Amino acid sequence: MPTAFITLLTSEPYVAGALVLAQTLKNELHTKHKLAILLDPTGISPKSLELIKLIYDDIIPIDDKLINGSLKEVIAKLGRDELNVTFTKILLWNQIQYSKLVYLDSDTLPLKNLDHLFELYKDTEAHEIVASPDIGWPDIFNSGLLILTPDEQIHKELVLFSGIQDASFDGADQGLLNEFFHLKPKESNSTSKKWIRLPFVYNVTPSDNYQYLPALTRFFKDINLLHFIGQFKPWHTKVNSSTLESDSRLHALWWEKFNKYYTEESDRIGLLNINLAQGEAHKLNFGKLINSWDTNDTPSQLIEPFDQTTLEDDSQPSKIFPWEHREEKKPTRIFHKVNEDPPIRKPPILKSSRKSGTSTSTSASTSASTSALKSNYEFNKNQDNDFDPEKSLDEISKLPIKLLSKKGESESKK
Repeated sequence: MPTAFITLLTSEPYVAGALVLAQTLKNELHTKHKLAILLDPTGISPKSLELIKLIYDDIIPIDDKLINGSLKEVIAKLGRDELNVTFTKILLWNQIQYSKLVYLDSDTLPLKNLDHLFELYKDTEAHEIVASPDIGWPDIFNSGLLILTPDEQIHKELVLFSGIQDASFDGADQGLLNEFFHLKPKESNSTSKKWIRLPFVYNVTPSDNYQYLPALTRFFKDINLLHFIGQFKPWHTKVNSSTLESDSRLHALWWEKFNKYYTEESDRIGLLNINLAQGEAHKLNFGKLINSWDTNDTPSQLIEPFDQTTLEDDSQPSKIFPWEHREEKKPTRIFHKVNEDPPIRKPPILKSSRKSGTSTSTSASTSASTSALKSNYEFNKNQDNDFDPEKSLDEISKLPIKLLSKKGESESKK
């Protein structure tokens, strides 16, 4: 029976990872084994499906109906529709067309040829699983790389085991498989479920632990497979700059492969222009809540139509607030606007009788001073008529100033 590398793909955000994984295994590391993929086509775009068909040898379609068929009894027992997504990886044991499978998550990147794993673990039984320890808790294994033997009986047992309350300690496939396969079997018989530990270099997951960087430097040349766990994958690094410096160097290895095999701009835009991975929860198959008014059902009693033109005029809305019920009161006092600039009242003009009286009483002094003014200010020059002090009020107002200035000059000369 044939053997194969196999991966799982249920959503568009992981297409780029699945393609780079296959290109690396087939064209970079030249594997001799088939490449298979468990694929949910309902979550993949037509363009991505074309690219997947070009690189994978065996496309195994899966959908909610197939998954629910395996877990039908469990779902009915627990009333947990979300198990169809969480435990999709159980279907690996149902691929009995293969004698041995090496499962790889779509966010992994092989750095070395992994064909030797089929030879090293060719004698493992169906009740045994081979995997590397998890970096967060080394007494459990990480489900990003699994070496397994498909078997219908083990598949049935896994389905039944998943029906146990709290069968998975983390709510996902890794917790379920670790509860099913044990590092130290609970039973001593040869058919007890057993985990065979694979070296960590076969499933290296980046970590920001302070002890990690020296170990990465020391053992980097021995790494067989990188596993990009976490929310941000290498194909997300161009839109996210929060990755660690060490992670950026590892992400560069993935980009090197992607840039090598996908140079067409249309392919790159389709694969990289995606939202961040949504995780498993976005596909939970819970029934949607529907409002009672969001239905197309015809009511049993139809409301009879009425002529709106016969209604009273309701152009003004009815009063609701307390202040709208106040009575309109007319003002009792009115204040008129005050003129800001009142007209300037000019002083009355003196009558001629006063002027004549003044001139009469001062005629002697006026005649006496006239000659002095004429002589001091030389008004007779170029003038035919004598100077009249009362000719102009403006001229009279200037005379004392000229007189004082002239007098001051004469005194200063003395």
